[in-house]
Amino acid sequence: MKWLFTLASVTLAFPAIGLAAELTADIPKGDPEFIAKAMSAAPADIGKNATIVRIGDGFTVTPVKAGTNIWTCAVDMSGEPWCADAAGLDWFKAIFTKAEPPDKTGFIYMLAGDLGTSNHDPYATDKSHWVHTGPHVMIVGKAAHEMAANYPSDLDPDPTNPYVMFPGTKYQHLMLPANMATGHTQ
Repeated sequence: MKWLFTLASVTLAFPAIGLAAELTADIPKGDPEFIAKAMSAAPADIGKNATIVRIGDGFTVTPVKAGTNIWTCAVDMSGEPWCADAAGLDWFKAIFTKAEPPDKTGFIYMLAGDLGTSNHDPYATDKSHWVHTGPHVMIVGKAAHEMAANYPSDLDPDPTNPYVMFPGTKYQHLMLPANMATGHTQ
């Protein structure tokens, strides 16, 4: 547990990646374009060896490319690319299916950024308490709940600094912005 607290408390270095285009809600139809968008969520050395999947209704997973590391990358149904370890993938499945989140800690890359969401409710259809976080990483699950008291949990957070997303819900997690210009988290 101590390593996670240290992880979220200090500056982390990420290899800088160049993002050629602004993130859109488009979900590429062709596999090469889909793979490229999914891989944009993680550092290049992680994305190139990750399993790539398409996510469908009910969080059905369709493999696109087999990987050789622990990471799974996808473009979700809103067009946002992400890469998750096994516990992060389980957490995403729980949130997508409105199930109980797993009692384990996961890590998720979203270095291409996000398109924004309502911070108070993962299922809100309005744009109340809307927050748009650029490139970031997430700590989800058990450790995120344990660590949440140490981070801002405002419904309208400053997304350029670490914060708790969906505070007070079973899906609360830590958002750690990454400054891709310098290759560091904030």
